[in-house]
Amino acid sequence: MLKKIACMILILMMVPLTGCWNNRDLTDLGIVAGIGIDKASDGNIEMTVQILSSSKSGGSQMSSGSAQSGGSTVELTAEGATDFDAARNLIPSLSQKAYFSQIQIMVIGQDAAKEGLDGFWDFFERDHEVNRLYRVLVVKNGTAKSVLEANADINQIGAVEVMDSVENTAFGKSVNLPAFKVTEMLSNPLTGLVTGVIDPNGATSLKDMKVQGGAVFKKAKLVGYFDNDQTRGYLFAKNQIQSTILTIKNPKENGRLVSLELIRSIGNLTASIEDGKPKLGIEIKAYGNIAEEQGGLDLTHEKDLKALESGANTLIASDIKDMLDKSQNEFDCDVLNFNELLDKYHYSDFEKIKSNWDELYKNAEVTINVKFLIKRPGLVTKPAYGE
Repeated sequence: MLKKIACMILILMMVPLTGCWNNRDLTDLGIVAGIGIDKASDGNIEMTVQILSSSKSGGSQMSSGSAQSGGSTVELTAEGATDFDAARNLIPSLSQKAYFSQIQIMVIGQDAAKEGLDGFWDFFERDHEVNRLYRVLVVKNGTAKSVLEANADINQIGAVEVMDSVENTAFGKSVNLPAFKVTEMLSNPLTGLVTGVIDPNGATSLKDMKVQGGAVFKKAKLVGYFDNDQTRGYLFAKNQIQSTILTIKNPKENGRLVSLELIRSIGNLTASIEDGKPKLGIEIKAYGNIAEEQGGLDLTHEKDLKALESGANTLIASDIKDMLDKSQNEFDCDVLNFNELLDKYHYSDFEKIKSNWDELYKNAEVTINVKFLIKRPGLVTKPAYGE
């Protein structure tokens, strides 16, 4: 009898636990695929969201001046003193609560980026519904709103189209940075932050906007940009590059070129302190194939392969050096985070120079060692029209 009573009590205790007490129907939520942050003319935050449309015809025609239809998405804009304020101010136009768990990208207008991430980042870090895997990009010479309202030509959802461009590893000249990494880097004031870049260049279609280069932040504020080659140097040094094309001179024929396809790269940073000064280094070991040759001669002899490898070494080292020169002389910003290595492995010595790190980094000499090895020449030894 006691067992039966105990079982009944357990069953009764489990009843309140059944069901979804905080369940919300999808029709009550505006699922956000992309979010944009701009600085409004009055100093407020201007938030633009790209919301998946539930209209079967491919987009609801909303009459509000703050909303635009983009096929399978709807874009809305609202202002607020804070992010949370702006998000709630979307409700009158949306008639739903913006739901941030499916964000693919965050685009930040250049003016807002210069003002500083510290003015709006906390909401996206603190809110429990926001996922932390969306990619972060700065809109070079433009606004986030212009990107989210641009026509999506390849994918019906513009945010997904931009996300696909960011995640395409074959280019090797764009930064793929998830939101949780931004939060990690912002926690260290000595650490530089480099995000992705999208350049509208006045275009109204996403296919005419370029996702390339890197946006450099120092102490949460945008200080400038890396060009494509400098971004590639940054990715090599950070061990974040998976593939790219290196185009160098043909060692046998003047005026002709050879393209090498990078298939693997290992980047390693070293840092120590000697006589109160940092001693920094970058080591790259990379592998690739001959992808294309202009000319008609056989380049598979050992001497020629060595010449090609030497050309690749020079090109990679040049990209890294240009990136370092800009980070040291223009940005005064430790974008490779050498300070974290020193703090981890040489803590006591680093504590003595930590307060003067910006100046020490600016004047530090960085040794660059690159070793590129060609694994395969391709299916032919020389072009079909060769001698």
